[in-house]
Amino acid sequence: MSEEFEESAISRLPPRLQEEFFELAGRAARRVAEELRREKERILELRKHLRFRPIPKGLAKDLRVGVVDGSSSPRLSERLGYRIGVYTGCYMVFDGGEIISDDDEESMAAGYIMTPQTGSSLYTRKLLSLMRTLLERDLALKCMEKYDVDLMIIDGSFYGFRARCSEIKEKEFSGLGSRIVGWKLVREVYEKSKKLLDSGKAIGVIKRIRTAAIDGWLLSRNWRMEETLNKNDRSLLRSLMRCGEYFDYRDLLGDRWSYLHYNGLKGWFREIKRIIKDLPEDRKLEKALGHVDRKLRTQIITDLAPKNSGSEMKEEIFREVIGVRRIYVRLSPYAPPTCIELGRRVDLESTLAYLMENANLATGLPFPLDLVDANVSVDRRIAREFADEVEARLLLDQELNAEDVHGEFISINPQKEE
Repeated sequence: MSEEFEESAISRLPPRLQEEFFELAGRAARRVAEELRREKERILELRKHLRFRPIPKGLAKDLRVGVVDGSSSPRLSERLGYRIGVYTGCYMVFDGGEIISDDDEESMAAGYIMTPQTGSSLYTRKLLSLMRTLLERDLALKCMEKYDVDLMIIDGSFYGFRARCSEIKEKEFSGLGSRIVGWKLVREVYEKSKKLLDSGKAIGVIKRIRTAAIDGWLLSRNWRMEETLNKNDRSLLRSLMRCGEYFDYRDLLGDRWSYLHYNGLKGWFREIKRIIKDLPEDRKLEKALGHVDRKLRTQIITDLAPKNSGSEMKEEIFREVIGVRRIYVRLSPYAPPTCIELGRRVDLESTLAYLMENANLATGLPFPLDLVDANVSVDRRIAREFADEVEARLLLDQELNAEDVHGEFISINPQKEE
């Protein structure tokens, strides 16, 4: 039997465009090569200022570990009458090297959203993301209670859902007999994330990360953007960390200001530069970080605090989000370091030892997380197929007009299915 061959995207283009893309790729490669050569010495110089600690060996016990992950349709199905998305969640439990949750009917769940085809799809996408995160939090809490795990691994940051919550906080989503109030959904996800963080058992594994706190620290040394490396922390640490080491932001930045503050130095540098330009050198850092603190406070409170919240609640939410501890661990010589968020009272040494002994060398991630990810990932076509199934069932209903049903489910773009 011949192997299935998938035609490349470039080969589908007209020959003239194919040639142009190959020429552009050559040009891009030459530019990247020059940049890598320029950066090499500066990155090695940076190593002198960073502390890398060894991951403890021989401390890993036969822990009972729960892992949870979720997924949502990469695309919404955009129909003339409705906008449709689906999401899934799953947990697995490992007792030593044995999976003990295979027969657990509560270990997997799915859901959908179906909103009227009005307004911006950005709101629907954020709603879908929050519904998926809520399902993940519910499954994680259920797993912890049901199996009394020693360690609970969640996919992503505890408060990674925060971004752009302000866009839907004041909105209500109605349709198909359901009503979702934006701020109530945000509050529920926040409270359950906090409960996980406070459990003493949970850690978050962050795969997609663009934080540039190290660049912010470089910037704070002389306040010249040219001195930064213009790379995210994971990219920099990949060049410097050895397998079996971990990096703690607190070793570089201290305890008073978080990695979010130093990341903000770079993001808000234009206005910071104006604020500190006439100050003595020994006062610039304090002033700059104070400005970032105020900006972060506004962002976090706007995203997460319910309307008309008191100052005490706003302060609690702000401290909660900026207080989460982050480290990077290098679990494989073949993959970049992995970013880990530590819940309160989690034993660092035994957790690191477990992660090191249960790493997937191909991905640099904990192997249990890769297994649950494979179970829960959804194809980009799933929302479209789900919408087709809904339409098919409606067409079987003899009390409904088939033409009206079909009209509601026609693709909003007549040239292609969305």
